[in-house]
Amino acid sequence: MMTQSICHAVVQTPQGSIRIEGTAAFVQIELARYAQPEFDITTSASLPVARCNPAIDFAQLTDIPGSNMAHKTVNAALLIGYSDLLQGIRQTPLWRIRDIVKQMHCHDTNNFSAVLRRETTLFSHSGEPTLALNAEGMQRATQLVQQLQLA
Repeated sequence: MMTQSICHAVVQTPQGSIRIEGTAAFVQIELARYAQPEFDITTSASLPVARCNPAIDFAQLTDIPGSNMAHKTVNAALLIGYSDLLQGIRQTPLWRIRDIVKQMHCHDTNNFSAVLRRETTLFSHSGEPTLALNAEGMQRATQLVQQLQLA
């Protein structure tokens, strides 16, 4: 088990608070997104936390859950995006998702990109061949990780 420096910050908004946790670089990037007058950053600290590599080990998975290829593709993207965020990587390249769904035998060659593009409530697309989890996507990914007991 390796020890890495994990940082966290709490951002206060009129609607509530947001806790950001990850590597120092990740927290700094996320805090920059909230550097606006309507947000009030209340705390920021660096905590050494003993953690194994936070990335999900996809070798543990025997199957991506889902009732069809599209659902499996979305779940794979959620898991990969979640794993990347744990490592401080905000944008997940589509080629990584494609590689995993191919390995898991659930790649739909003709509809892969369209399936991910239409999931605007879960992912944001920057126009690049990447995607990032939205708040709802992060919530669904967290639930999926807990359901699969990967965390």
